[in-house]
Amino acid sequence: MNNVNITLGIMSLLFLIIVLILIIAWRRRGGHLAQVIRQQTEIDHFLDLFSRSLRSNDKLSDSMYQAAKHIAEMIMAEAVCIYRVEDNILWVAGVHGPYQLSEHTITMDKDAAPEFFRQALAEEEIAIGEGFIGRTAARKRAILLPNARHDEHLSEFPMELLPEQVMAVPVFRNDELAGVICATGGSSWGRFDQEKMSQLQFAASQVRLIMDLEDSYKIRSAQERLNQELGFARKLQASLLPDSVPDWGTFSVYAKTSSAKEVNGDFYDFVRIDDDRLLIVMGDACGKGVPACLLASMTRSFIRAAVDHFTTLEDMLREVNRNLYRDTDDERFVTLGCCLLDKKHGLIEYARAGHTELIYFIRNHIRRLYPDGTGVGILPDEFATFDTICLQMPPGMSVLLYSDGITEALDVKSEEFGVDKLADEFESRCAANMSAEEVLDGLLEAVNDFEPEQHDDRTAILIRRI
Repeated sequence: MNNVNITLGIMSLLFLIIVLILIIAWRRRGGHLAQVIRQQTEIDHFLDLFSRSLRSNDKLSDSMYQAAKHIAEMIMAEAVCIYRVEDNILWVAGVHGPYQLSEHTITMDKDAAPEFFRQALAEEEIAIGEGFIGRTAARKRAILLPNARHDEHLSEFPMELLPEQVMAVPVFRNDELAGVICATGGSSWGRFDQEKMSQLQFAASQVRLIMDLEDSYKIRSAQERLNQELGFARKLQASLLPDSVPDWGTFSVYAKTSSAKEVNGDFYDFVRIDDDRLLIVMGDACGKGVPACLLASMTRSFIRAAVDHFTTLEDMLREVNRNLYRDTDDERFVTLGCCLLDKKHGLIEYARAGHTELIYFIRNHIRRLYPDGTGVGILPDEFATFDTICLQMPPGMSVLLYSDGITEALDVKSEEFGVDKLADEFESRCAANMSAEEVLDGLLEAVNDFEPEQHDDRTAILIRRI
């Protein structure tokens, strides 16, 4: 009987122990579940703050100020400051409350307006390893100072001006330090303890998430701005090209251009001087994108203005050079190739301002012209030189103006297409009695086969006496 009682007692005790274990496990599970739910709620709250910040503010940095405010409310801190790391330097990305743990704000009145703290902290730059924040970043460990005014970690600050308690946690992105969050408070705000430290550490993961979203948004915005600039540049470049080729007596003119992905400074223009003379200009402004297009547009305007009182090609180029040299910096210049057609006398005059040489086909032979001439906008008038060459243009003669995007095209071996190859291609097509359109189409097709991935604009103008 005693043995039975002992057995029942042991079984009862084991049953109670099992029940207690299950109760404890259930409570822990319930507590863990509650924590998970709370953390998920916090993440949702942070993401909502970020999205609303992007919708209602022009500055992306406001999202970090909203995050600092949310953290301060979550852990009941008097002030919270979020630092970001760039090039081994910590700078303030967001702040809420009278954050005084800075040499710029330590002496400020806590009742000062929030914008004064923001303005002062905007100048904050802390090297990794320097000062309390820098040392926290270097250690890459969280720190809790419940009695901050008497803690050696804050010895660089006047003791009487310090907040009563401080917490700081690092923010990581793929094991790399991305920033630091620091919270300060007084006893009236509640004590900082391990539970609040855990909340702050969890908030660091949310801040890192916002940093990632913010960076992605900046990249997207930068790409959108780039696309807008590219679209504007393409429209501007297209405006620099004439809508049609003029009918000029016995001269046949044909122009063709092939644009690269990135907008460059190529342009051409047909300008009527009088009833007998037509000016054909091909230019290439240095640089790419909008700046190059604006420079090309400026040059085109100067040329058209000079035509109103046109005397000679040399005088016109000198006037354009003076205007560009006066209105642009040292790194801005334009190369020009100018052909003046005189249909009354069957003449062509060529002037070259740093541009590609002229190639022409006459009596089944190829010839080249490269008179002296510097790019316009490089040198002052007294040092600039612009020579011209005038030729009689008999029927059947063909002249080729082209941009360096053709001759400087590179094959897979990084070898240039070159002027010699261009001249050979031009000669073979002219000798085969191809039309002007067929000649240019064939030339550009040959260059495209040579350099399948185009890196520069390719422009060509063919002038033929018929």
